[in-house]
Amino acid sequence: MTEPPASIAAAAAMLARGEITARTLLDQALERLGTDRDRFHAMLALNPRARQDAAAADLARSQGTAAGPLHGIPLVLKDNIDLAGVPTTSGCRALAGAMPRRSARIVERLQRAGAVIVGKTNLSEFSFEIRSRSSLGGDVLNPRAPHASAGGSSGGTAVAVVRGYALGGIGTDTGGSIRIPAAYNGLVGFRPAHGALPMQGIAPLAPSTDTVGPIARTVEDAELLLAAMGHPARASALPRRIGVMRQVFGTNAAVDDACATALDRLAAAGVTLVDLPALPADLDPGHGDHIVDAEFATAFDAYLASNFLPGSAPPSLDAIVAGGAFLPDHAKALAARIAVRDRETASILARHRALADHLGSVCAAFAIDALVYPTSQAIPDDLENPRGGWAPELAARSGWPALTVCAGFTANGMPVGIEFLAPVANEGALFALARLVETTAA
Repeated sequence: MTEPPASIAAAAAMLARGEITARTLLDQALERLGTDRDRFHAMLALNPRARQDAAAADLARSQGTAAGPLHGIPLVLKDNIDLAGVPTTSGCRALAGAMPRRSARIVERLQRAGAVIVGKTNLSEFSFEIRSRSSLGGDVLNPRAPHASAGGSSGGTAVAVVRGYALGGIGTDTGGSIRIPAAYNGLVGFRPAHGALPMQGIAPLAPSTDTVGPIARTVEDAELLLAAMGHPARASALPRRIGVMRQVFGTNAAVDDACATALDRLAAAGVTLVDLPALPADLDPGHGDHIVDAEFATAFDAYLASNFLPGSAPPSLDAIVAGGAFLPDHAKALAARIAVRDRETASILARHRALADHLGSVCAAFAIDALVYPTSQAIPDDLENPRGGWAPELAARSGWPALTVCAGFTANGMPVGIEFLAPVANEGALFALARLVETTAA
């Protein structure tokens, strides 16, 4: 079989020229998956309609009714996102038969754009952690270092994209779950501003910070996915001034070196780099209660009650805990989150608003359009939760959009992600900055 296209954009161009078909793209993806033989534990389920959907995409194209650049493109979904006819498990054995009533809103949009859903990917069970370990799928392994984590909680999606089981994927992000696995796999991951995309048909973790977004091989591909999901990226010139959050540097020399090289390239392109003061201690995302602890149990119980076909899913988290069919690692977290139930929500969200206000004031005071820092301060070296630091929480707690792109590689070939964060009005700046880093790091 011929080598598959390197990106969504390349595949779309080949499809438009008649050089490849949707069925061939799907066959290539399934061949890669079959060759790996679940080596990296990235997939939980295949879509039984994938071949039918690919054939339909080819027929539509032959009739002149191709829907756009995603028409015929194979994609994967994190298995907390509903696809009609396939269980949505959140990685949990107790939900192995949980059949959604319909596809998630963003999946319907992708399918209207002609995308072919290959299947559902492994994840951190309930999206609890920044590794991807589940009772249904085990640990998602990093293809560049199979002894190490692929990151989480959307780790299966990232591995599926980097290994070629699909040309792009969709994950969710509550505190870094798109951006961390994207960084650990040398990919692009975008967290839209909170509320930019609909969350119907997606398992909640903390509704006040949950988002859905793309994981892709290139910045252009991430933009194509985002547009098909219903949120086209805003066009923007390259920002002239960005703020460097130096307090997030200094933990890992290899990470610092890769990010410093990327910053040097930005400076060479005319971007002024402004060193920023450290955050006030009371706004440090590494301290204080987490919104997941306050919101998860109530939100997930409501989801169990309304999202699935009758009788296909347990009625509540209490029922899941009583049945014992979940990852033992999560027993304490489940019990604690069931006990807390919303008590601290108001005070936690007040701190989130204070952080957003502070970041806005910093941008105004220093006349900067965006902030930059390492996506993770760690390079994964085992299967436990990577010690990556709190930087991805800045986007989650402020509600601002953020994008990670590969800044370079360590001496032993591990990718390093650099993240850009901007106010909602400056979202386009993230893509302009990432395109420059991506081009110069290639």
